[in-house]
Amino acid sequence: MSDPSVNPAAATTGLPNGVESPSVVYPEPLSRDDVESYHDLRRDAAWFEALHHWSSVEGPKAMEALNGLITNDVSELAVGKGLHAVALTPKGKVVCDMYVVRTAADRFLLTVLGPSAPAWLELARKYINPRLAKVTDESDQWATYMLYGARAAAAVADLGGGPPGAAPLGDVMGGTLDEWPVWSHGLWNIGPASVRLIRAPVLGSLPGFVIVADARDAEVVRDRLLASKKRHASHAVWNLARIEGGRPAFGVDMDEHTIPQEANLDTLGAISFTKGCYTGQETVARVHFRGHVNRHLRGLRADQPLPQFARVYDANGKDVGDVRSSVLSPRLGPIALAMIRREVAPGDTVRVHDGITAAVEALPFPE
Repeated sequence: MSDPSVNPAAATTGLPNGVESPSVVYPEPLSRDDVESYHDLRRDAAWFEALHHWSSVEGPKAMEALNGLITNDVSELAVGKGLHAVALTPKGKVVCDMYVVRTAADRFLLTVLGPSAPAWLELARKYINPRLAKVTDESDQWATYMLYGARAAAAVADLGGGPPGAAPLGDVMGGTLDEWPVWSHGLWNIGPASVRLIRAPVLGSLPGFVIVADARDAEVVRDRLLASKKRHASHAVWNLARIEGGRPAFGVDMDEHTIPQEANLDTLGAISFTKGCYTGQETVARVHFRGHVNRHLRGLRADQPLPQFARVYDANGKDVGDVRSSVLSPRLGPIALAMIRREVAPGDTVRVHDGITAAVEALPFPE
């Protein structure tokens, strides 16, 4: 979702019948600097500038209002905690996925991928009664950075605290950054700026933090990151890392034609199957309790680059899906995310486009 590397205009997925598929696009090799950034991410840490769009739901019934609109259960969130969730159409198709953090008893802060924001705000304002909770576009209020990698906690700590006399905001969670549980968040000092630090699991097994700064402090935080010894990584590196981690991006791997279980959003912890009613629940619950989806997002691994938008065929030549995200990994070689029919299982071999042989793998890709 909130992925700084994804250009949703570059992909159209789940095309309706009768709509011509776009021409295939081969992935470009990483630059030398991108390769070094990728290795830094795995052995140390790197930082990114993110294209997050923030909004809030606030009011005496904010929890109930939001819970009736998204797939996960915010009633279980304490202040200082967060989760991954999905907003759906009444027919159970994905509008967007999002990260939600509870900043007060009656306030939730949410982030979606920028191009998804208009659809999310339209949905929220349509279904949330303004007398119960207020939906506010806060996209101009916040600047967002991400610092991820094997030593992300140490890298954040090395950014430095506030000036003499500043409140020790880093103490609000207790313990060290390494001890923060996943989805914990709290205030933190970076130089003179107070930021919200969120330990969000957005790159699979790679730990890290989303840094949410007041827009007025954006340059202060960015200057600290630039002055650090950590590499400023590109969107291409983020894209590679999230694909290896099996994280779908809206507009590329899933879209308005996708049921959330097709994109593995249930196994990624974005859906509660015990909460009350929400928009689109009937479809999601029916799939979970009574049936199955006919296709899943899977990994593909090959010896040749796998072109985006290419069709995928099984051993008998049957069309079983299409390639979504595709990259060239310095560690794994050519890999891709593909939407493939459920009868094609991990371990099977498929053919892509003009005869490229690929192995089907479960997600995330192996470490």
